[in-house]
Amino acid sequence: MLFRRYLMLPVSFSVFSLFFALFSTNSYGAHEDKKYIIGYINHPRVNAFYKPLIQRAYEDIGITPIFEEVGGERGLRLLNQGMTDADVIRYDVASQQDNNILIVEPALSHGASYLLCMRKVKCDKSIIDDPNSAIAATTRFFDNMKAKPSELAANIFEFDDFHHVISLLLNGRFNYAILPSDNSEHEEFKRAGIEYVPLVEHALVHVIHKKHEHLLDKLSQAIAKQLNEAKP
Repeated sequence: MLFRRYLMLPVSFSVFSLFFALFSTNSYGAHEDKKYIIGYINHPRVNAFYKPLIQRAYEDIGITPIFEEVGGERGLRLLNQGMTDADVIRYDVASQQDNNILIVEPALSHGASYLLCMRKVKCDKSIIDDPNSAIAATTRFFDNMKAKPSELAANIFEFDDFHHVISLLLNGRFNYAILPSDNSEHEEFKRAGIEYVPLVEHALVHVIHKKHEHLLDKLSQAIAKQLNEAKP
């Protein structure tokens, strides 16, 4: 039987960070049309690299955006409803035929949903089909995996706070976790004693609300320029 639990608990995490979490206390009761609001997840990699890159791309096309911290699931809901105008970086699966989210090419990077393992336990893809395994995961895990809860035998416990999932893994509450990563944290995994196995790979992309479809070509060119200039 699959158990799904949704918790939002504030936890500090000082060892290292990966990808995708967090809630914001900002109010989105109304969207001022004169403002261009971009949601982002408060993560070191996003703050240090992707957010500045996207800001420069928008400034290149004459838009000064306002960045608002959002959560993983909540951020996409706000974007789909038009309460935000864009999101700094998401997996490509965020855009579906039945929603209002458009992908801006080119991809910012490529990443994967990783199975993380601690304390020398068995670590391979079969774990997600083991009814005796308990795995902490971030919300949207099933969407990212393109899987239904009934299709996986493991006990998956979902949390919106990315840092909380890492804390549960490192503190021994769970031996397994599933988290998204842009493939830049492998050395940090190793230093923390974490084994990792990629489960499903994705492109990491900038996304906008479809009401801004007219910006696609200009944004694509601006993002491509910034990616090229960011290369070592």
